[in-house]
Amino acid sequence: MNTKLIVLLAVALVLLPAAFADEGAIWLPVPIHFSWDLSMGGACTRDSQCLLSSIGNASYDGDASRWYRYTDLAQWPRCMNNTQSILDYSCERGNWTTRTKYVALQLLKLADDTSPTNFALVCDSYDRVLNQYQYLLKNVLVQNYLDTSCTIEGTAEPCVNSLCVLRTPTLVAVGATLNAPIADPQHSFLLALNASSATLCNSVNPQSSVFASCGEHIWYNPSLQAAILLPTGTLVPPPASDARLTGPLATMSAYVMAVLNSANNAALNFAYFPRTRLFGHVAVIQNGSRSIFGFLEPNMRPETIDNNPTRMDYIGVRYAGIDLGPNPCLNIIKTYDDNAFCENQTAGTGFNVIARHRCEPTQPNCRGASPIVQVWSALTGKLRP
Repeated sequence: MNTKLIVLLAVALVLLPAAFADEGAIWLPVPIHFSWDLSMGGACTRDSQCLLSSIGNASYDGDASRWYRYTDLAQWPRCMNNTQSILDYSCERGNWTTRTKYVALQLLKLADDTSPTNFALVCDSYDRVLNQYQYLLKNVLVQNYLDTSCTIEGTAEPCVNSLCVLRTPTLVAVGATLNAPIADPQHSFLLALNASSATLCNSVNPQSSVFASCGEHIWYNPSLQAAILLPTGTLVPPPASDARLTGPLATMSAYVMAVLNSANNAALNFAYFPRTRLFGHVAVIQNGSRSIFGFLEPNMRPETIDNNPTRMDYIGVRYAGIDLGPNPCLNIIKTYDDNAFCENQTAGTGFNVIARHRCEPTQPNCRGASPIVQVWSALTGKLRP
């Protein structure tokens, strides 16, 4: 169904009872909110809430525990409240983002303060951002801390989300958001950072909403449930502005919607692209006049085919001052993923590479990450740390 039509129907359904109750009722626009994987759209009671499930029960709104405890979507809340989180997903004034984004912004502030023209920030799964993670700390393999699952409301979930690594000529910092209590004696992320104790950060005010020093070069934000290892220097709030991420996205989105999006051709439907908000997998790299901004959005479901949300992984990367050769879509993307859609922008300031892999319901292997996810490292590798 056409996205615009879905929005109109949602607005009509919300206003219908008032229209019957009072013929003189004033019709007001209702903001449409989207689930974090973009598979559903609908209205929430408050504009600041984020949609969890369009068939959820509004009487459960704000109860995150039900997401873990029930597989029946009707038993879920319809919406979550502003600043509430489920795993890495965080509600931000009506739109889902990730807690990882806030770690990235804090590290970007550190880069701006210490080395604004020479830095590389990459947030991704630990195996794609760390050069070495198969070594022992306190007789335990570091990979075990990063790869293990924690029990949340009776379900097994990752203890640690994406890792963010910032590298400048003078420092390396590592940060992550956590799904387990930082003082968990078995799963504490502090142990992966070689802290002397899992309780090191107990001295930090639990009501704090900024990164505070725990000692031993570790900083903790209790509100965000995130930790950063910074061997040298100081983290100074506030973090960098969202514009460091949303600005380049807006530039790419303008190109995508003007050149690629086509309402008359489902294969070229990119209406979801400007709704990108998560930034759990992001790269911001600066080397003099050369720069890269990119994001990967895996396991999204922005389109419906035969009434089934279709899984999609998509990538947007913007370059400045970097030669990718005559055809990066053919020479980079297609070497990883023959079935990917890819488009280069070859004119104007900067250079965009937009790619996606849509998993059709009829495909026999429509599970797990698509090959295009592996392109992520290759596309940002020119300037990666």
